[in-house]
Amino acid sequence: MAAIDLATARIETFPDRYSRHWLDGMRRKLGLFTAQGDDAGLAQSFLDVLQEGEIDFTLAFRSLAEHATEHQHSGPPFETVPASRQWLARWRERLALEQQTPAQRAELMRGANPCFIPRNHRVEEALTAAIELDDLSPFKTLLEVLRRPFDDQPEYLSYTDPPGPEGRFYRTFCGT
Repeated sequence: MAAIDLATARIETFPDRYSRHWLDGMRRKLGLFTAQGDDAGLAQSFLDVLQEGEIDFTLAFRSLAEHATEHQHSGPPFETVPASRQWLARWRERLALEQQTPAQRAELMRGANPCFIPRNHRVEEALTAAIELDDLSPFKTLLEVLRRPFDDQPEYLSYTDPPGPEGRFYRTFCGT
């Protein structure tokens, strides 16, 4: 019985521990160095804006570094979502509480938000070329790009593109 009580006590700490780690990660992604009272609300409202506007999460987080340094009020990928202007203004108010320069903030954010991820449609292209055409070059290129996911690689900019409408809801499952 002692083992069950010990395990239960440990498991019960998980939600709080998870929330703390999630918020720490979101602060890095949002360019925040210190903790403030409504950081979780700020992070969640950003996710809500992205979901409402069907904005690619990876591209949105990556673009925030530019918004942090250029004082843009909108722009890609936020220009199509009215709520994003309000969120960006709220985020800038929160950034004003930080001591870091915009350049320091942008560097942190670029290190926390990858530019390149293994998008399903790119992986599928590489696999199809390898299997059906015996061509490993798309696979090798994808690996090359993903070796440096946080680096700007202008020659591979097309690898940041989300899938088109036909591939938007493509899902993979473990074991397939």
